[in-house]
Amino acid sequence: MTIRRFDFIVLFFVVLVLNIGVSLWLRDGNIFGTAAASSAMQNVDAAAVTAFGRTFSYQGTLRDAAGVLLNGQYKIQLRLYNSPAGGTAIHDETFPSVVVRDGIFSVVVGDGGVPIGATVFDNAQLFLGITVNDAGEMVPRQRIHPVPWAMQASSAQSAVTANNLVAGGGVPGKINFATGGANNIAFASGGAITDSGTGMTLSGGNGNTVQTAGAFTVGGDLTVNGNWSTTAVREVGDSKGGQPVRSDYPVSLRRYVVEAKDAGIGFSSVPIDDDLLVQLCGDEDGCTFRLGFRNTADTDSAVVLGGPFNWSLGQTRADGTRRSYVVNSATNPGQNQMYIDKSPGTDHLKEFFDCYLTDNEFVNSADRGDTKLGYALLNANNSMTSINHVCILIIED
Repeated sequence: MTIRRFDFIVLFFVVLVLNIGVSLWLRDGNIFGTAAASSAMQNVDAAAVTAFGRTFSYQGTLRDAAGVLLNGQYKIQLRLYNSPAGGTAIHDETFPSVVVRDGIFSVVVGDGGVPIGATVFDNAQLFLGITVNDAGEMVPRQRIHPVPWAMQASSAQSAVTANNLVAGGGVPGKINFATGGANNIAFASGGAITDSGTGMTLSGGNGNTVQTAGAFTVGGDLTVNGNWSTTAVREVGDSKGGQPVRSDYPVSLRRYVVEAKDAGIGFSSVPIDDDLLVQLCGDEDGCTFRLGFRNTADTDSAVVLGGPFNWSLGQTRADGTRRSYVVNSATNPGQNQMYIDKSPGTDHLKEFFDCYLTDNEFVNSADRGDTKLGYALLNANNSMTSINHVCILIIED
């Protein structure tokens, strides 16, 4: 008994959420037929996917050229496409011996030896192609439509509980779970949240910062590896009774510590990072510094510091020099001194028991002078008896 193309009356029905049985009229050319949709249960939670896989029920009616309902076994091939014509099938499954009784047959797609791929239903549109007994594929392909309740569920491709978040999951193109599963969440923009046995890490990714939209409260200790920046309020008046202009400017809370050991070979200086110095002391409010030492014959292991001293670093002038202003606010509030960097002569900004903040360079007791911009910490240990004598400079913004 032959089967003519276009005389194959079918019904495709996908059940994503509920068990539903309905009857539909289908039209193929000018031929009408009746089919009863079978019910199939497929939960959208992760447990159901694991237990039943990605499957759906397909039921149709098969007639011969004269319209007589068929009986027997037939080979039925089903293909899924993401286009109504042409293209390559994204799922291809053959059922070699499908039992047909009174024209009615039923199969479970995805359960015939070829599982449905994980991304098949990511396509916005799907079309079904049907072939019976190695004949040509019927045209046109049938558009797959979800049941009304499944439309609501389609916005969540995989509704899972927090306990089932696994590596490789997430929201495609937005959030990815790394090898640690839900413990490592990487965002498409490069940021990430990582939780481990030692703590949680927030990363802006690609050199970006991590920001909060509101207040940030810390219930325990807060450790900062790197610079700590905040803003200060600045109000500038016109001295004529006008309304002051208020603005914010950034303030770094970084502490910079420089140490110069006694090398036992005479005076030696340790250079101060000038870029960092400009950041700390070249802004609107300057910086403060303390100068001192530790490990002397009189006070082994003890740290002795003088200050704080106020330090303001000016901009480089046209002649290549730069001015600095130091005020001893701790012991002599009214005493201040102006120094010129990169100028003839030696300028010791401050001295404290053979420890100097200077604008000169010293190597093996040789004074190489002030030939370039920059400052150094000098250990001139000629009065202390301990060769472990260490000079200390602490700079704070």
